[in-house]
Amino acid sequence: MSKPPAAILTVVIHFPSPGHSRDGQAHYLAQIVPALAKQSAAHVHIVALRFGDQVAHEEGVGWSVERVEPTVPMADVFAAYLPAHFAAAVTALCAGAVERAGALGPETPVWCHGYETGAAVQTLAGAGHRVVGVVHYLVGIETLHDLAVGDDTVRRAAFDSALANRVGRAIPKRVRPLTVRWAARLAAPISPVIARLPLPGAIQTQFQKLDQERRFVAHCTELVAVGPGFERAMNALYPCTLGRSRAVIAGAPAHPLPPPEWPLAPNPEARRVVAVGRPTGQKGWDYLSSALARLVAERPELAAQIELVILGGLGEWDGPFSDYSRRVSEAMGDLAPIKIANLGVVPHAQVLAYMRAAHLLIHPATFEPLGLVLLEAMAAGCGIIAGDAEGPSDLLRPPWGRLVAFGEPAQRVENLYTALNDWLVLSPAQITEQGAAAEVAARAYTWPACAAGHWAALSGG
Repeated sequence: MSKPPAAILTVVIHFPSPGHSRDGQAHYLAQIVPALAKQSAAHVHIVALRFGDQVAHEEGVGWSVERVEPTVPMADVFAAYLPAHFAAAVTALCAGAVERAGALGPETPVWCHGYETGAAVQTLAGAGHRVVGVVHYLVGIETLHDLAVGDDTVRRAAFDSALANRVGRAIPKRVRPLTVRWAARLAAPISPVIARLPLPGAIQTQFQKLDQERRFVAHCTELVAVGPGFERAMNALYPCTLGRSRAVIAGAPAHPLPPPEWPLAPNPEARRVVAVGRPTGQKGWDYLSSALARLVAERPELAAQIELVILGGLGEWDGPFSDYSRRVSEAMGDLAPIKIANLGVVPHAQVLAYMRAAHLLIHPATFEPLGLVLLEAMAAGCGIIAGDAEGPSDLLRPPWGRLVAFGEPAQRVENLYTALNDWLVLSPAQITEQGAAAEVAARAYTWPACAAGHWAALSGG
């Protein structure tokens, strides 16, 4: 790029008003956009869809957002992923991005967040823009895990999907990545055939998502993954991304954080644990429920020490995975003597306050590109137990962070149970030391450093 641009066009399905983010990608955007505007001295023009009561135009220091009206009004971003809405949502987003790019000019670099921007990426790259795609999540990796639903009894019971079990068992593990790649390549050409087949809406939508993802990874000038482990996973699943990718890790929350707060009555003997995240299969709530049930059955004296606060909407979810969420919530309701407070969706500041008061974050995600909640827990002084997905493997270190081997599905409950058991027998002094070490480790991750990595990609550095 011959000279620094005066503007950066940002395309993302959802951009929240400051302080209103409810999902990881939206929170990432809310933090990185002001940091990038400061780093680049360019104005960040954002195009997003409008949800609920969001205003059509909003601005802050160095940025502004124009929210495109979707074809059908939607209460929140999660509705955009439903079978009835997804195709129209990404089409409306693409149209808004193309219109805004035309006003800004072809020299403006484009910063696209998420596979949902695939159509916009393809169109704008074809028009000569430098397009940097930020990979927060991959539908292809999600699909690999969907195909693995039948690989162990815990997951089969939580999903209760005969079709997923049959499809997954029919495809050997060794050829599943190849199957996903071909599904992404063929999704668009065979879409008329797929539309006529008597397939559940969720499966048809999965093909649409894979098509968007194919456009995204194939046409971006450069791709920025949210962590080095996830970059490697992307390169392995989509070899076309090799040589066009880099990784940038997000920032931890800056101090001061909200003061500690806990929703249960004070108990100095309690081991305070939080579990945070959308109640979807990705987050591994079924494995947590099963590991806690085993703890109750085999070590009730240790289970009685636990106070578990669940944040994110377990059992209240009305989007995709609602049946899964309900089943896991019902199982969690019968775990006495563990004291459980299932508080649903709470403001982000409240999440941080609960983590400030907790001793441990447990995060048994089966796949996790990064996990902003891990950085938040570290900054809040929490020890962490997490599945050994890409993001946790990038961030967690002993003694405060423990990775649980999740490579073999049938062993996940056993390994998570062992990790919990080992943590519960630690002394109070050891737990305090772990929290202090986690807080120190969080200081290595800042949003200005994250913004510098993004700016290097956008400016061709």
